[in-house]
Amino acid sequence: MLRRLRRPTAALIPVLLVPTLVACGGSSTKDADAPASGSVSGVSITGDVGKSISAKWPAKVAKPTLTKATTLVKGSGDKIADGDSVSTYLWVGDGTTKKQAYSDYSNGAPESIPNNSSQLGTVFSKLFDGATYGSRVAVVTTAEELFGNSSGSSQLGIGGDDTLVVVADLVKKAPTSPTPSDAKAHTAPASKLPKVVETKGKPTGLDWTGVTKPSLTTPVQRVVLKEGTGRAVKASDTVTVNYLGETYQAKKPFDESYSSKPLTSALSGLVKGWSIGLTGVKVGSRVLVQIPPAYGYGAEGSGSTIPANATLWFVIDVVKAK
Repeated sequence: MLRRLRRPTAALIPVLLVPTLVACGGSSTKDADAPASGSVSGVSITGDVGKSISAKWPAKVAKPTLTKATTLVKGSGDKIADGDSVSTYLWVGDGTTKKQAYSDYSNGAPESIPNNSSQLGTVFSKLFDGATYGSRVAVVTTAEELFGNSSGSSQLGIGGDDTLVVVADLVKKAPTSPTPSDAKAHTAPASKLPKVVETKGKPTGLDWTGVTKPSLTTPVQRVVLKEGTGRAVKASDTVTVNYLGETYQAKKPFDESYSSKPLTSALSGLVKGWSIGLTGVKVGSRVLVQIPPAYGYGAEGSGSTIPANATLWFVIDVVKAK
């Protein structure tokens, strides 16, 4: 559930605020499946770039005094340019516990990470700096350096004092999505968006009768179905919500929380359309939000249920914000 809504690498670096989709072009490189074998700080990394990864740990991984990138496999593709969106398989190993903490290979898909030098954190800036497509690049770093805090990540089982190995397989330049006309939430007539279908008082789907498929450049549209009495949500908030999401004329949701438990997350860690669509909404409200692909999952989509360049619709109940 969480991976559906997370911005790329949000589980790893909450400070990376640019969504997947600000991409340019789409040239791949033959080195995406090049065999890889190399080591960094005694950690042996094996597997084929773009296909798999595994690590063999030494007796101890020393905490680095400086985060430095090591190229384990040099790809023969073009040099990654500032502004490119890079289709990347990320892997994070905890050198203190000697366990895998995060892997896009386990998740089954790469992430599109914008190479924006003004917004990438130190770790990712060093992974991308001077690299070419098809490369496997690694850094040994600290939890504080990666997450921007001294507490690590309880979600990933990483302690604040842990030494981390971060590996990036820089597979190819990711494709692009059309840019919406603006990055604001627009109040839409309820008749232009689908109706919420409920069962026993809980949303179970959307009724698409009479709804026209929007242009990919249409900005975020929003209808407040029920206005709450709490304070207005801010883009910097952590929110607790129930939600249901569908693509155009889908027969069922691609994700929902009403049958399980609410989602709690920083808005900055979710797809950009959520931040745009929920900012200014009062706690206690139910809203229906239409999100263009550039502020959702873009030209690559997500899994088998969110196609490339899919507009997304979410019904969202804002339970809490802080």
